[in-house]
Amino acid sequence: MYLVDIRLESAARLSPADVRGLLSGAALPGDGVEHIYVQPSRPSGPASPPSGPAPPRDAALCLDAVLFLSHLTLTESERAADALLERCTTRGLRLRRLSAVPLTLLVELLALEG
Repeated sequence: MYLVDIRLESAARLSPADVRGLLSGAALPGDGVEHIYVQPSRPSGPASPPSGPAPPRDAALCLDAVLFLSHLTLTESERAADALLERCTTRGLRLRRLSAVPLTLLVELLALEG
């Protein structure tokens, strides 16, 4: 099982449930999608100065998603994720793959923190 992090780069104003539904709808059985998690996040980049006016509440938010893919190798998971994201692109949704990591590694890292 691999976790693939992706970021919504479209200007469309979609909810996490909308993005999850679009990803689920574009997934094919061969993609190995076991679960999709979507959450709002803040884009990386320079922080706005604390003394300046606060940006509109929605302006600094974007959506990140995690695909849980059941493939044997990282390469297979990345290819499946890229194919899924390409199908979403043809539907007008633009997503970018940020990273991929084995679920077992993530569990081990979390155990070290705890």
